[in-house]
Amino acid sequence: MAKFSVPSGVSVDEFFTKHVPSQFKDIKAGANLYSLAGKEINLQFNVNDQKYCLNIKDGTNLQIIKGGVDKPLLTLSLSEQILLDSVTGKIEGMIDRFTDPVEIADPTRLKNLMDTKGTLNLNLKNGDSNIAVTMIFNGEAKPSVDLSLELKDWIAIQNKETTGQNLFMNGRMKFTGDMVLLMKLQTLV
Repeated sequence: MAKFSVPSGVSVDEFFTKHVPSQFKDIKAGANLYSLAGKEINLQFNVNDQKYCLNIKDGTNLQIIKGGVDKPLLTLSLSEQILLDSVTGKIEGMIDRFTDPVEIADPTRLKNLMDTKGTLNLNLKNGDSNIAVTMIFNGEAKPSVDLSLELKDWIAIQNKETTGQNLFMNGRMKFTGDMVLLMKLQTLV
C-alpha cells in the first residue's frame, strides 16, 4: 500500500501543495493505475476551515484544487492535528486506504466507491481522547451511520486483520444509523 511520507512539522498547505504532488509522481511510476484511464476522481479533504481536493485524471494527472469541489467521490473531514498525525506516521494506517491512489484504482473498490452514497461518522477512541473523522461519499449527506470503536481496532480493519462484523459481534464496535449503508461500507473499509 502506498503511503505518503512526510516529515513532522509540515503544514497542511505544504502537505497538499508540495508533498502530495511530488509523491504522487513516485506512486504512479511504481503502480498500476490503468483502471483510472478515462476517469476523473476527486478526493477532498476538509481540514478545519481549509479544503483541498486531489483531482486525479486518467490515473496519471494530479491537480490540487484549493477550496474544494462540489460532490467529490470522497470527502474526509478531520482536524488539522489528526491529518498531520496520520501523514507523518504518528497515527499510521488510519486513513491510508482512503488516500492511496493504488487502493482507489482497484476496479472493484472504485466501483464500490462510486456506488456508495452517504456519510460515515467515525468516533475513534484513543486512550482518553476521541478522534472524529467524517467521510462523505459522492457528496451525499444521507443516509448516515455513526461508528464508535477503538483506534487500534479501526486500523486493524484497514490492515485487513479483522472485520467490522467480528468487532461488532464481540462488542468492540457500536453503530447507530442506516444498516444498509453500514453493510455497503464493509466493501470499502
